Amino acid sequence: MENLLMIEPSGKVSDVPLIDELTCKMVAAWRSRRDSDYLYMGFRVCACGAFSDCQDHWVGNGDGDGLLTNSLCVHYLAFHRDDIPQEELDKVRALTFGEEEPSEKELVYPSGVC
Repeated sequence: MENLLMIEPSGKVSDVPLIDELTCKMVAAWRSRRDSDYLYMGFRVCACGAFSDCQDHWVGNGDGDGLLTNSLCVHYLAFHRDDIPQEELDKVRALTFGEEEPSEKELVYPSGVC
């Protein structure tokens, strides 16, 4: 099982979301996700205060079972790009679902930012 964007950002957050090719590729893959059957008794909290949902999700890249991620995957690309390792950016770049603009819900704004 391979993960995608299962990171712990430093807390440094962009004032405005970065909406570019990578963010839009992740959005398109996210919208084609499969939710895991396992629900957690909690959720992830990003260093900036953004909350995830309480389960993991699979996004595919056209081969096999896909990549395991969480509901903050779009948020990380939009608000914490400097904290994302190059190998994770390369995984996003390889996604094959096209590109779509993110909604506010998918961006998951940092706590206190709207």
